[in-house]
Amino acid sequence: MSEYISPYSSSRRWLRGNLHAHTCCGPFMDISESGPMFASLGYDFLAVTDHNKAPDKKQWRIWQEQANLILIPGEENGSTDHILEIGVHEVTPTPTSSFLARAQVLREAGGFVAACHPQSYSHGADSIQIGAGALHAFEIYNGLREARGTNEAANVPLWDEVLTEGKRIWGIASDDFHCAYTTPGHGWVCVQVPEEEETVTWQAIVEQLKAGAFFASTYPNFKEISLDDGVLRVSADGIVQQLCVIGPEGKTLHSVDGSKLEWQATPELTYFRVEAVCGAKRAWSQPFFPA
Repeated sequence: MSEYISPYSSSRRWLRGNLHAHTCCGPFMDISESGPMFASLGYDFLAVTDHNKAPDKKQWRIWQEQANLILIPGEENGSTDHILEIGVHEVTPTPTSSFLARAQVLREAGGFVAACHPQSYSHGADSIQIGAGALHAFEIYNGLREARGTNEAANVPLWDEVLTEGKRIWGIASDDFHCAYTTPGHGWVCVQVPEEEETVTWQAIVEQLKAGAFFASTYPNFKEISLDDGVLRVSADGIVQQLCVIGPEGKTLHSVDGSKLEWQATPELTYFRVEAVCGAKRAWSQPFFPA
């Protein structure tokens, strides 16, 4: 087994966005204020994920005119064990309390489905293990939860544990923006889109998220992530101090100082992924899986 599937194309165009934000819970939550706030920080899109409430098409159009960036409709599902359902104008009914069943129903409804802040729940890690086959992704970093003292650093080892077992799931970073508690710009994703595409829709962004054509970050950025004939090539911001290829059990398979990496993929891995290191800050590629 020596061939791997890359979620990435050759495009060097990345759109930055926050996948977890609310219009309730504090000041500056109205889209006419929070949308331009994120746009001023260089964000290209923002998902609105109010608790068990999705904006209908009329509300979305009103907000989109105020947002100053691409606005994606969605919701944060559940009274506990929250799951993001991104790319929907209606809340998908989840009549069961089973985490796996809820994740399956939400995914079948067509949105991008990601588990929220697992470290906030005593059984959160178990939920990720159980739901990995139904979820598209889970939050490996949540800015609000870190501000509240949650051990967000435990999420990446959890991700590696799930991936080592052969399960396939993407990792996202978000602000979980509640302006009463935290400021924007702590965690985000950058979605890869075609360089020649003049107009990018929120629907196209959602499809790229499902495909894993994005990276997650708390500060550094990747410029290129490509895999050709088994050779991985990565470039990142000049501020990046180290690039690491991470494999099963979270072990470092290869690392280089600086912002450019080239590595011949090792055969027979259940996955590998790339981390960019900039002090305490990180960027994470999505995993490459066996073909």
